Amino acid sequence: MHTPTPAQLLQVWERGGDPSAAARGLLLLGCSCDDEDSVEALAALPLGQRDVRLLELRERLFGAAIDTVASCPQCAALIEATLHCDDLRLASPDAAAPTIEHVSHGIRVQFRLPDSRDLLALENCADAGAAHALLLERCVLDARSGDEPHAPRSLPHELQAELAQAMAQADPQADLQLAFRCPDCGHEWQPLFDVARFLWQELHAWALHMLREVDTLAQAYHWTEADILAMSPRRRQAYLELCAP
Repeated sequence: MHTPTPAQLLQVWERGGDPSAAARGLLLLGCSCDDEDSVEALAALPLGQRDVRLLELRERLFGAAIDTVASCPQCAALIEATLHCDDLRLASPDAAAPTIEHVSHGIRVQFRLPDSRDLLALENCADAGAAHALLLERCVLDARSGDEPHAPRSLPHELQAELAQAMAQADPQADLQLAFRCPDCGHEWQPLFDVARFLWQELHAWALHMLREVDTLAQAYHWTEADILAMSPRRRQAYLELCAP
């Protein structure tokens, strides 16, 4: 992985105006991963592996400390918290295995972990039930009792729930939940931390700030955008201070 240049990041931000969080996550990975990582290979990464790479990219771009604000669902109090990228990296013992096996209810099921391709496919699902059924259909590679095959949608509901749990256990990084406790009312809850969505929000704020800096320097010195973006942050800041009223 390499650190994208400011110009590359602005190109990614511009391209990500409409896509979903899953598509934006792939855009971020594409601008930071090495040439041997094709778009297809990045899209096929289990979500936990994708998120580990996005955490590394976040650390490269904005540092290891993550300042966040959460609203208590009980009393609506705002809670400030500082997270660290190392604390958000979880062990995933089975994430590297291309196929995982689960046996229950007399049925042997082989499945793979969900990836970005699955998230993109689920975007048009009408409800959670349809999304669950489609995800099962995409990720179950084989299900059979002896020599009798089973369609994923025909599996017992209890087995389907077990498979969802098995996927979460095999790739905990993909379902990262934080632990918050409200200091005002004592309410505890575990919000999901979506690193792809969070990093894109940070990139959006950074891009708007960077464009304001480019506009200021271009008006003051008549430099091109490319010349301004090529400067180091320290030099760019020095010029901003010089042209400040």
